[in-house]
Amino acid sequence: MKEDEVERLRGLVRDCVSKHLYSSAIFFADKVAVATSDPADIYMQAQALFLGRQYRRALHLLNSSSIVLRDLRFRYLAAKCLEELKEWHQCLTMLGDAKVDDHGNVSSPKDGSPMYLDRDGEDHEISIMSAVCYLRGKAYEALENRVQARLW
Repeated sequence: MKEDEVERLRGLVRDCVSKHLYSSAIFFADKVAVATSDPADIYMQAQALFLGRQYRRALHLLNSSSIVLRDLRFRYLAAKCLEELKEWHQCLTMLGDAKVDDHGNVSSPKDGSPMYLDRDGEDHEISIMSAVCYLRGKAYEALENRVQARLW
């Protein structure tokens, strides 16, 4: 498939999503992802599946991608699918381990280094790490672990 055709299909997917035509978005996103195998297109397809409330399909697509454990956006979307499926323990596992100190700083347990929230992001954007922390708190609340939920 030619690059201009792929780009036209990507635009069609975005247009379908903006018009809440999720079934059509899923259809066209699948065509793009198969044609390119580009991680960005796979992510777009997973988002279309999520918006179309096909959480298990989106989760399967994300998990079958080798990027899910390396890219925080992929992990977060997979965790959101697990949230919708009410699979809270798996949701926390997907989000990974992290610790919060007494000052509210989040750090990775692997090397103890601080995981700074996206300071370089635009003023009108919510950082992905902030969204991950919120989802982790929501999962702990659903599991009735109020102490951890409050911490996150």
